[in-house]
Amino acid sequence: MDDKTKNDDDIRPLSPEEIKAIGEIEIGPSKHELFLNAHYKKLLWCGIALSLGAGSVSAWFSYRNDHRAAASAQVINVFNTSAPGSAAAPGAYSKDALQALQQNYSDTPSAATGKLLAALSDLQGDKAEAALAALQQIADSAESPLIAARAQVAVANYYMNNSKDKEASAAWQKLVQMGDSPYLALAYLSLGDLASAAGDKKAARTYYESARSKCETSSLVAGSDKVVEMRLLLLDVDAPKPVAPAPKADSKAGDPLAPFGDAAEAETSPAAPAADPFGPAPAQPGEGPLGPVTPAL
Repeated sequence: MDDKTKNDDDIRPLSPEEIKAIGEIEIGPSKHELFLNAHYKKLLWCGIALSLGAGSVSAWFSYRNDHRAAASAQVINVFNTSAPGSAAAPGAYSKDALQALQQNYSDTPSAATGKLLAALSDLQGDKAEAALAALQQIADSAESPLIAARAQVAVANYYMNNSKDKEASAAWQKLVQMGDSPYLALAYLSLGDLASAAGDKKAARTYYESARSKCETSSLVAGSDKVVEMRLLLLDVDAPKPVAPAPKADSKAGDPLAPFGDAAEAETSPAAPAADPFGPAPAQPGEGPLGPVTPAL
């Protein structure tokens, strides 16, 4: 047999395990294997710690979400359905539910809503001044733009309802400066009404036009009642002026019912009956001063 002749086993490629074994024999194990062999216990404990940490984080997020959901449900419970009406009307909210919201969920975003509702509930009562200050603070510092805008609307409405036009105008102007909100059209409309009441029709028209151009989707502009359009139409109509009453007619001149003035007509006594030309009438049976009279035959 020729020495150059090779069988299939001689030409078979080496397996990865064989290559690795040859490498370890020649150069030893790889560096990452040495690292794993030296620190496998530490790595094992790190893996356990990471698993526990991930589980704790997941549990915390789950608790937080459940806690916030419970706070949102408590906000719904605050609204007193037995006394519907204005949000600022006394009795619009359940006092017990509002107190529970403030005490048990102060660490949730619903706490800001609770502060707003508490201030609104006191706005029409004996605590109006304190409630007004609380609303102004919410409007200045609330993280939610919607809650801040709602508080500013309450402040502006309070001034308008109390005939403080200067303060109301400044409050509505501040709401406009706060940017886009569901109450922007109301702000422009109220500013226009205040300007119109002050006699400044040019400024009033500017505010009404701003409401129509910048708040196209608002119900005050796009609604069926066309509130802004009606304001613009009435702006060109002058208010009716009182008319002095007509002078009282003089009955002494030109009165067809009294051509001779107020002189009373002379009263005439009833005419005396005319004398009977045939003399006194004969007495009738049963008449007479002395008793019944019987006519003579």
